[in-house]
Amino acid sequence: MSIKTILTFLLLMILQTAHAEGESTPDFIRSIGKIYVVAGVCLIILITLFIYMIRLDRKISRIEKRQKNEY
Repeated sequence: MSIKTILTFLLLMILQTAHAEGESTPDFIRSIGKIYVVAGVCLIILITLFIYMIRLDRKISRIEKRQKNEY
């Protein structure tokens, strides 16, 4: 079996276990008001990744431009 197949199987097992155990968790989180904290942290992570990807794209574009000008 390939490594990709094994990793996929393990990921599916973890997700299935987390889903089976977490059925009452959203109600608990919502009841104590922490759902907004979780949503806020997720939003911060996504915005940070988006900004990182934009900066990385700009740097790569600059490097490609320099490389085209050198040849």
